[in-house]
Amino acid sequence: MSQDAQARPGRRVLIVEDSAAMRQLLAFAVKRVPSVIIDEAPDGVAALKALKAAQNTPYDLVLLDLNMPIMDGLKLLGRMREDPTYAHTTVCVVTTEESFETEKQALLLGAKYFIRKPVNRRTVEKILAEVFGQDP
Repeated sequence: MSQDAQARPGRRVLIVEDSAAMRQLLAFAVKRVPSVIIDEAPDGVAALKALKAAQNTPYDLVLLDLNMPIMDGLKLLGRMREDPTYAHTTVCVVTTEESFETEKQALLLGAKYFIRKPVNRRTVEKILAEVFGQDP
């Protein structure tokens, strides 16, 4: 589902979110980064498949919802950290979860960022700038 096949390597983002509207909103923010490839997955199982398919050109950032069917975001994050291929992939959790325990758990599992919904586009842009080493 790549949206820019001509994008230069090293600018890959995987959006893992069960809401199509939220995936679209996140993709809108990500597209503001030049030459980025965006892939999408509606749940953790589909995300694992996308991660395995991208082993030769891994993702730089995974935007990860926590509450999803089939496999939730925390379980996916744990699976990613168990696999050396994805152990250091930057993960930004994007969730409606209000619990600081959930935030703590996500950060302990290796998420670098934690954003609560509703998502502010500027917040996403700042994270992208940090991950890709650009000015926001």
